[in-house]
Amino acid sequence: MIVTTSWDDGTTEDTRICALLNKYELKGTFYICPKIRQQKAVLTEQQIQEISALHEIGAHTLTHPHLTELPIDDARKEITESKKWVESVTRKPCTMFCYPYGDYNECIKTLLEEAGFTGARTTEGLCFGYKDHFALPTTLQVRPFPFRKEYSKWWHRLDPLGPLRYRYRSLRRLGITHAQMSSWLSLAKALVVKARKQNGHVHIWGHSSEVAKLDMWNELEELFAFIREQEHTTPVTNSDLLQ
Repeated sequence: MIVTTSWDDGTTEDTRICALLNKYELKGTFYICPKIRQQKAVLTEQQIQEISALHEIGAHTLTHPHLTELPIDDARKEITESKKWVESVTRKPCTMFCYPYGDYNECIKTLLEEAGFTGARTTEGLCFGYKDHFALPTTLQVRPFPFRKEYSKWWHRLDPLGPLRYRYRSLRRLGITHAQMSSWLSLAKALVVKARKQNGHVHIWGHSSEVAKLDMWNELEELFAFIREQEHTTPVTNSDLLQ
């Protein structure tokens, strides 16, 4: 079973994610944006270089915009300049990109190819494989499930089971039981087992700032430990996955 992880934005909590990955000998791709709009503490260039020593650094634009809403020249600048910035910091080629908000179209994919990227990650979930290098899906995001905590305007506060309601049919089609839907950790473990049985891959992703805000460190570490207990597990970065 192939396992990869990815982490968006480049906030300071990424250093703790990195430490957990190292502890369990897993790999991560950190998609870093130098000017995220939220008022969050971001990684220093030295911290980025330290993470880059064992993991992968990908581009995530310069200012975290909705790329499809920008004029094409502005979108091209966000893409090309973010690649140059990552390469100037890490002194390594930057081949992977992550779409802010999962927002992309065919035009944006073409701009990525022109800029020299070899792949790009989306926010699509519950997948164990991929068909398009520039539309790489994921398996599961690190977020509360089936209940949610108050941190997003996406779900109405009177709809605490929104994450479950939204994904219920997809999870049932995958054969996930109600018991396995009882918590984020049980769901994550069930998806890992399913990927192993299907000879697919597992792609866990998230934002380290949310992991910290929602205090999901223990759940994340238990999942990493569970993954390492599985036989024939191969940890890879996002770009390695595409190869």
